[in-house]
Amino acid sequence: MIRLAKEIGLDEALIEKTSDIDVTGVTLDELENKDDLTRLAVCLNYIAEVTQNEYEKRGIPREIFINTMHDIAVWCENNGNKGLHNYNWIHNHLRLELFKIGRLQFQMYKCENDTLDYDCLPFAYGDNLIYVHIPQGEPLQYAACLESLSAAKAFFVKYFPDFEYSYFFSESWLLYRENHLFMQADSNILQFQLLFDIVYSVPDDEQAIKRIFGKRRRIPTFYPAKTSLQKSAKQFIQRGGKLGIGIGIIHKDDIY
Repeated sequence: MIRLAKEIGLDEALIEKTSDIDVTGVTLDELENKDDLTRLAVCLNYIAEVTQNEYEKRGIPREIFINTMHDIAVWCENNGNKGLHNYNWIHNHLRLELFKIGRLQFQMYKCENDTLDYDCLPFAYGDNLIYVHIPQGEPLQYAACLESLSAAKAFFVKYFPDFEYSYFFSESWLLYRENHLFMQADSNILQFQLLFDIVYSVPDDEQAIKRIFGKRRRIPTFYPAKTSLQKSAKQFIQRGGKLGIGIGIIHKDDIY
């Protein structure tokens, strides 16, 4: 388990802290009342004993396995390397429902989202989708994302042929239609939007504020303005602008 933890990029000190934790008999469904170190240890144990074997049985490349599980190291780092707090999200990775393929992550997703406006969408409540997630830590380059989408389409045909779906779907602040009001036309974010048909947008700024500024502050004047994105977004907000979320889709037949 220690070797695997190193392979997916976990912090060395964190690996040492979790190596002696006894997780015998503790399942993934029993983590709610556990501390973050124990949560991490249980997840690592599950990866070593179950997830890794399932990848091998299906013949999924080792590279995809390591890249997917690296998300655990990312979320531990986000938690100050105190362990794994966001364990519910990582369940998707461990149970072979989500994969990092190139730049993006792709989740086999049964759409039971009550917040969506299905009158505007070409699929129905309960339909299967491939949910596109945008992990942190790498430039959001158009070419890399396009290559990632193409590789993902081929991946699901080869390794999960029984999963029937028609659309790739994403729900993100990156797809908000009004972003062009404060971003440069050649920005990676606006180029990323071109990959999707943005069906509609919602002026809900919680996700955007968190991703751009780290957390919401009572007075926008106190938002940091260190990066060019922070500066332009802060000015936009101070002028009365509103950030939000865009709902984007791509029909699988439009990906080559």
